[in-house]
Amino acid sequence: MTEYVKSKRGVKSLVFHLGLLAAVVVIIYPFLIMISGSFKTDLEMNRAPLRIFPQDGTVDNYRTLFISIPFVRQFFNSTLVAAAYAALSMLFCSLVAFGFTRFERFTGKKILFSLILTTMLIPSQVYMVPMFQMYRAFGFFGTYLPMLIPAFTNAFGIFLIRQVMDQVPRELYESAVIDGCGELYIYSRIAVPLSVSGLGILVVLNFMANWNDFMTPLIYLNKEAMYTLPIGLMRLQNFYKVTYGAPLAGAFISCIPVIILLTVVGQKYFIRGLIAGAVKG
Repeated sequence: MTEYVKSKRGVKSLVFHLGLLAAVVVIIYPFLIMISGSFKTDLEMNRAPLRIFPQDGTVDNYRTLFISIPFVRQFFNSTLVAAAYAALSMLFCSLVAFGFTRFERFTGKKILFSLILTTMLIPSQVYMVPMFQMYRAFGFFGTYLPMLIPAFTNAFGIFLIRQVMDQVPRELYESAVIDGCGELYIYSRIAVPLSVSGLGILVVLNFMANWNDFMTPLIYLNKEAMYTLPIGLMRLQNFYKVTYGAPLAGAFISCIPVIILLTVVGQKYFIRGLIAGAVKG
């Protein structure tokens, strides 16, 4: 009986790991195609788009990428905007979340938090036109402000950080108050350090979302020098010219900052932050 149980567990483990291996292949294969395509000529890309190893490897696609568009400038623009968005979102979401967790009772607390969560149910397409009219009236058209202002009202970020901060022992707050510490000191020295896991995952998610954002810069940016990478890579294609190598080369380079961020921050905080945000509701 014992051998049968062990054999059954071994079969389940084998099937489970084979399933994981299949999932990894499905996820990684398109990424390998992207890297391979960045070294292929357009002719080879048309003939054998799914071939992993190019027969006639070339680096002309990377040369074309840097010649056709101001890639370095647009890479810097994307990095600056995404980093600023992630930092602002982390700051304001943590401040709002600290208010919800630190002050247990104030009038309309549950209603206010419910209204914040309700905004997550509204599709972004619904308020796209009103926001455009508002930003244009404020004179923000042609600037990065329409891409940064949403960081002040990130409902998901508020929800996530509140779930994490809600696990901080109340005794720490009370001890700090007895010692004469102000609320700003409690926020910066107690709440934030003990919520690093949630803040880390919020930074990663917001950086990735803003880095990959295509619609917002397409609507509000009107100068090539201010374009972010998604818009710049789009301009490599037009109705009269269809090429694959240069856009794939740009896409590959644009993945590097996200990979570095996931490696540095994600490995340490991503899983821990997800679990921490799901423990207590």
